[in-house]
Amino acid sequence: MRLEGKVALITGAGSGMGRAAALLFAERGAAVVCADVRADAAEETAAAIAAAGGRSLAVAADVSVAADVESAVARAERELGGLDVLYNNAALWLYGPDGYVEGETDGPSPLLTEEIWQRTVDVTLKGTYLGCRYAIPALRRRGGGAIVNVASVGAFRVGHGSSDAYTAAKGGVVSLTRSLAVEHAREGIRVNCLVPGAIETPLVSRYSEEARAAASSSIPLGRWGRPEEIAQMALFLSSDVSSYCTGQTYVVDGGYLAV
Repeated sequence: MRLEGKVALITGAGSGMGRAAALLFAERGAAVVCADVRADAAEETAAAIAAAGGRSLAVAADVSVAADVESAVARAERELGGLDVLYNNAALWLYGPDGYVEGETDGPSPLLTEEIWQRTVDVTLKGTYLGCRYAIPALRRRGGGAIVNVASVGAFRVGHGSSDAYTAAKGGVVSLTRSLAVEHAREGIRVNCLVPGAIETPLVSRYSEEARAAASSSIPLGRWGRPEEIAQMALFLSSDVSSYCTGQTYVVDGGYLAV
């Protein structure tokens, strides 16, 4: 699977799954716009791509801010010649005012304040919408392209009160994907949804060893996934190999949702 001659915009490219995808896309020939709310992280990813001989551009962007997203797309067109792929990877999972708190609650968690709800939805769902809103005209100018939105197994299996906002937002991403896929199919714009399970990212540092072991025991393959494994599926959905795939949800979870 190759991406020669294509330009990809990846949000949340500063670490984890976003960085893994940025490095892989560049390796396979794409020029990559590395967007992240942390400017230094975006620059680190872009520098790694450049060091390997690839073309990249670092952009500081909060995906919940329309002007930031619009600017990222504009820079892709202005500085790299266009936009062919949007990988909406950025998301936010907040548990409480002090960060992650283990344990479950009945009903909406008391840790889930209105402010946490709003910020989570703004980044995770609104950010995905804004990415699509500003990327679609750019993709149209190229005669079509691919959008890969990232949801979560949490959109399909719930039960943790402290993650209500995150699971609701990710469920919205799944529905948004299907709607946009139908709306823009005749324009040659494909929109698909990637659903990762438990993946080894910086987020994992929030979990205790006991919580990690419990999560692994619920996965048929018996382990957490690697960011590079998610990147491979994102590459497939971004490349011409998946030219007849749109409006679909692709689960990469080690079998978690199968049980």
